[in-house]
Amino acid sequence: MDQEKLREYFTGDTLARLLGIEILEIAPGYARTSIRVKEDMLNAVGMTHGGTVFSLADLAFAASCNSHGIKAVALSMNINYLRPTFPGETLYATSVEDCVTSRTGVYRITVVDESGQKVAVATGTAFRTGQAIEEGQP
Repeated sequence: MDQEKLREYFTGDTLARLLGIEILEIAPGYARTSIRVKEDMLNAVGMTHGGTVFSLADLAFAASCNSHGIKAVALSMNINYLRPTFPGETLYATSVEDCVTSRTGVYRITVVDESGQKVAVATGTAFRTGQAIEEGQP
């Protein structure tokens, strides 16, 4: 499945659309996403909410584990937050496939700021359903 068809498939991710998360790149076993942090994405301390960072990483994970054209869903995801970010910053998440089998995949996701400093690191395990992603299908 080509990159444009996969991008179109992920327009169905309404949370990502609401937050303004963009898919920048998709290739087999790889995806890169971005988000511009806004004032309404902050926690009570005034830093980017962990859920915002997680959502950015999660879409990169989802795009990379579905990048082979086979529907995949998360079994687990673990994230470690390394440093805070603030409104006006653009964050990027890159997900890379470590291992894929016919039924599962394991991915490393790194979130960085505009200067390339690590903001968070995550790992995700996906279940591969065996069903092909069809155009126009969620």
